[in-house]
Amino acid sequence: MATGSWPSSFGARRRAWLHGGRSGCGAMFNARDLNELSERARAVLPADLKLYRHLPYVLEIDDETIRTRENGLLMALEVTGIDGTTSSDGDIHELRRAFAHVLDGLDERFTIYLHRMMRPAALGLTPIRGEGFAADVDRAWQAHLERRNLHEFVLVLTVVRNQVRPLRVPLFGTAASRLFDKNTARRLHELREVVSIIETSLAVGTRRLKIGDGSLLGFLAAINTAVLRKDYRGARTLIAEDLSHIALALDPARGTMTVEEGFDRPRYAATLAIWKYSETTWPGMLDALDTSIDTVICHSFTPVANHRISGRVKRRVNQIRAAGDLVPTIEAQLLQAADDVETGKLGIGAHQLSITIFADSQAELDARVAHIRGIAERMKVTLTRTMRAQEATFFAQHPGNQDYQCFEMAVSTVTFADMASLHMEDAGTPASGLPWQTPITVLETAGGSAHRFSWHRPGKPAPADPTLGHTLVLGPSDAGKSTTMAFLASQAMRAGIRLILFDKDKALRPVVTALGGSYAVILAGQPTGLSPLLTETGPRGEAWQMDWLSTLVERGGAPLTPQQSEALKSAIRQNGQAPAELRDFRHFQDLIGDVNDGRNLAMRIGEWGPAGRYAWVFGAAERPIVDFEEAGTVLGIDLTEILDLPVERMAVLSYIFRRLDLMFEDHRPTLVLIDEASRVMDDAYFSRRVPKWLPTVRKQNVVMVLMTQFPSQIRDSKAKSILEGLPNRMLFPNSRATERDYDGYNLTENQLSFLLSGSRGAREVLWAGPTGATVLNADLSALGPLLAALGSDAAAKQAFGEDYATRPMFWRRD
Repeated sequence: MATGSWPSSFGARRRAWLHGGRSGCGAMFNARDLNELSERARAVLPADLKLYRHLPYVLEIDDETIRTRENGLLMALEVTGIDGTTSSDGDIHELRRAFAHVLDGLDERFTIYLHRMMRPAALGLTPIRGEGFAADVDRAWQAHLERRNLHEFVLVLTVVRNQVRPLRVPLFGTAASRLFDKNTARRLHELREVVSIIETSLAVGTRRLKIGDGSLLGFLAAINTAVLRKDYRGARTLIAEDLSHIALALDPARGTMTVEEGFDRPRYAATLAIWKYSETTWPGMLDALDTSIDTVICHSFTPVANHRISGRVKRRVNQIRAAGDLVPTIEAQLLQAADDVETGKLGIGAHQLSITIFADSQAELDARVAHIRGIAERMKVTLTRTMRAQEATFFAQHPGNQDYQCFEMAVSTVTFADMASLHMEDAGTPASGLPWQTPITVLETAGGSAHRFSWHRPGKPAPADPTLGHTLVLGPSDAGKSTTMAFLASQAMRAGIRLILFDKDKALRPVVTALGGSYAVILAGQPTGLSPLLTETGPRGEAWQMDWLSTLVERGGAPLTPQQSEALKSAIRQNGQAPAELRDFRHFQDLIGDVNDGRNLAMRIGEWGPAGRYAWVFGAAERPIVDFEEAGTVLGIDLTEILDLPVERMAVLSYIFRRLDLMFEDHRPTLVLIDEASRVMDDAYFSRRVPKWLPTVRKQNVVMVLMTQFPSQIRDSKAKSILEGLPNRMLFPNSRATERDYDGYNLTENQLSFLLSGSRGAREVLWAGPTGATVLNADLSALGPLLAALGSDAAAKQAFGEDYATRPMFWRRD
């Protein structure tokens, strides 16, 4: 069939559309039967309200299978596709190849439909109640999400097992049993086999739609309305009747349909069909058509027997050759195509693409139609607004209505797989599938759909072990990294978490203060009041002290001899039995005598005592800089002044991590953020222990988020294997980085291009999370004045005053 031309013949129902019949301008369709109404009612009601007569669905075979009027059988799968923006070119082409290969294995007994639409996103956010900062942020953000009216992509792939000779029997009565003809079992087996092949051979997620849970009938009903919600079977009705919720007024002259019933207001619709194909195709070429929540995109594909296609090609070659118009190269291409079809290298089928667009006014509808046609034109595809064939094309979108199709075109399976791609943006995990039973927040993707953000992989709540959630955050100082993480931390309070932040330059001080937490600043040279010799007692504590003190005294010196190790162990044991007021470095150093080492061990220990060069690290203070016994829900610690002091940094942080480790044993949901992690953990002590520690704290319900600026900092850090091995990554664009900087991160070409080229003027971030990789919109400007409280200490002082940290609810400004 020539591009955009009419086929030579139509089915009986299809001919009715073209020759007037009952479907003329202004005809109405719904499920109501007028046969037994009074004459008064028939005088005012439209002549034909039977929308269900044009829906192909009759009865269910089982919970997953529906029989059509033409005695076909159909099953539908909701597909979770791959992200066409962030996936690698290799993965995208492999999915195209696999999809085309499945189609190559089918014949004309099967028709494949792919519907693309959107549904309202189920956010699943547990509200943060109260009058605190986290609640204020949550109310502001949820109001923003409500204004955005976010949706999520839905792909449904339907397989129809066609019947060459439809049944001609009454639907009810004694003949009804013959619906289950002797071939049904065989055809049902074939249908299920094809569906199973699709489920197992494509690298996408699939879920069978079912009648019982409302998903299958909800999808079929949404083809008429673009409103996807659950729908259920009625009593003693055909499925087509159950789905006939609307009434349509048709205006072929304008190419418009008016939905006059079924909504709380009239709606307008137009159906577009493909008129001219692009000379070349590529995977995902029509992904940009997913621009509206009020759109139904339908592809259908019915394989054509190879001998028919090859015969047509050869006849065409002979006709042009006889006319003397055939260019040798074109002749060779056509004959090669015929050979490929005959040998099974190339599959061919009848493809129809239609798009139904809905709007609240005629003007809005026309604007949307023009917009979508413009997008298609950029892909060298021409869409036409259906007029005369409007009704037929509209009903042809329903699986099983193949004989309504007016715009079929013979295309290869590869072309179909390119145009009907299995691409979609990652929507995240619903609340019920998360260990903390709520997403952290909902963010908008670059394509405008909803993403339920969570650090965790899908998993069950307690008492099951929490799933992995540890994350690397990477981005330059001006990318909004700290502000974004402060926002996510405040949103995470909805899960009832404990929050611990290791900060630099007081970037997170405002959010810690706003959340009612305590904020400590470790100042080089100022005694911390931390007392590892006081708090660590008993067998576990003494074992930790032995490992920790051995590391301290061996730094920059020779390893301990067996005699020194034994002396250290004895001193630790004596310290544990001493009164509390004696358990400090002042008295501990007196427990180390000469062990035939010229007092070498004693002098090394003495470096941490009152007269030593590290005296301030664990020096006495009026109160400890961090009081773990009274630590509340939120704790912030600024490490700025010790980041460049490797010995002191290791000593302090190793003890703090030890106290946190004990705290985590209560299994309370906990989020730990560590800024400048490549410097914080740039130590052999951490590089040996943290890889074993991360799995342990994961089981204790802890998520570790490690932040740093540049990939080069990780490459040169002893924490390289720790940071690069984290399962999740949030990567901010960095135009100053190079491809080499991201070696070892397993980024796709598309992801790398996004990171190096910047965020196209928007606040965007690449989230390679537990359910896939996608680009998220990190613009938080909708928070208004609250945004200043998520920024740095300097920004908060400028916005709220120098004394903001001393004022309750400083962020409200009133």
